[in-house]
Amino acid sequence: MSVNSLKDYDISWKPEINKNDKALYRSLAAKLESDIKNGILMPGTKLPPQR
Repeated sequence: MSVNSLKDYDISWKPEINKNDKALYRSLAAKLESDIKNGILMPGTKLPPQR
């Protein structure tokens, strides 16, 4: 299992990130912002515990 794997965590937001687009942190931030604006990520949603 990868250290940064999300498989063993009970979370409801699992973003699909294209790792080839740009820096991973920028892709994650853009997806997070998009999902909040589009109502996909609701208040109280658990986020992945990885840094």
